[in-house]
Amino acid sequence: MQSRLVRKEMAPERMVFYESLKAIFLHIDNHEKAFLNRFNLSIPRFYALVHIHNHPGINHIDLSDLMLCTKSNTTRVVQGMQKDGLVVRNMHPEDRRSFQLSLSPTGNALYQRVYPEYLALVDKLMSLFSDEELERYAVASNHIENTLAPKNSTGQKAALRVENPQPVSTPIH
Repeated sequence: MQSRLVRKEMAPERMVFYESLKAIFLHIDNHEKAFLNRFNLSIPRFYALVHIHNHPGINHIDLSDLMLCTKSNTTRVVQGMQKDGLVVRNMHPEDRRSFQLSLSPTGNALYQRVYPEYLALVDKLMSLFSDEELERYAVASNHIENTLAPKNSTGQKAALRVENPQPVSTPIH
């Protein structure tokens, strides 16, 4: 028996809105890829670097939740970063089945170099909009994210955003 694709007419404004969201994502993604390429970083590696910096000792599951990807994808990213000397994986002192992730000195130095420039890129892009435009967009985007975001393993809505970003300290020479 063949399955038939049920086609329902969609209001044109829904498709226009959806295509707009995708276009916004792709524009931001392209800016980030071009920027991160200068540091030989992919977007997943950059966000792993940021989250591990902001949460020293984080485990793979919690990092996966923050990055909105599977544990196997996170493991692959982290293993590459370990191989490149950016991340250190240590056994959890209380749970020998779990590992804690932290940045190596090389990883921390890379973070100290990349993150301030990343903030400057974001500031440059967002300066193209007025404060009023940003406020209106924040209301709409929070609603969209809260509506569409899946729940993570703890039952919380997952988000790729960096919660409480840590200030960049001056590296010690």
